[in-house]
Amino acid sequence: MTTDHVSLAAGLVVGFSIAVPIGPMGLLCIQRTLVAGMRVGVSTGLGAVTVNVAYGALILLGLGTVAPVLAEFGRALGVAGGLFLLWSALRMMRQQRQAVACEAALTPLAAYASAVAFNATNPISPLRMVALLSPIVAGAAPAWSGVATLLAGMFAAAAIWWICLSFFVALLRTRLTPAMLTAVNRFAAAGLTLYGAWTLARSLGS
Repeated sequence: MTTDHVSLAAGLVVGFSIAVPIGPMGLLCIQRTLVAGMRVGVSTGLGAVTVNVAYGALILLGLGTVAPVLAEFGRALGVAGGLFLLWSALRMMRQQRQAVACEAALTPLAAYASAVAFNATNPISPLRMVALLSPIVAGAAPAWSGVATLLAGMFAAAAIWWICLSFFVALLRTRLTPAMLTAVNRFAAAGLTLYGAWTLARSLGS
């Protein structure tokens, strides 16, 4: 197996490992797909992928300097991310019908841009990326071709996951009533509240 094949395989593993767990982005993707359709759901997932790949590039090309920076500013990033998640949950819970209507009016481009902003403020993303990529590069400076191949694998694996998730969730859209959509919105808001509170408590307690 060539070095590029190893890098591609590692990228696929990292991409799936980051995307598959249902966290804040998963909840947001599911909620948006149910309310606004598959295109908006996929665009939301691709926004998350963009941020993760950007983090991956920064880490792979500067592993020795990124980890100390994250350690130094991790608490502030965690507090900011926790507050943003709580704000997002509060916004989702207030005026349920208006919130659902707002999500339904989202364009794929707006969904992508908001997902980029949403995932960029999640303090767990860069920390998880460091944990996943550190053993792969083992402190050595990877070649540009290896970095590009690994990042391409990450993007492909995560994109496939978001497309599949959005597709299967979209199949349920026609079976949901407005009351059920409101219940989904509340469930997603509750999940974001718990995650945001945990992030905030963890950051303030560190």
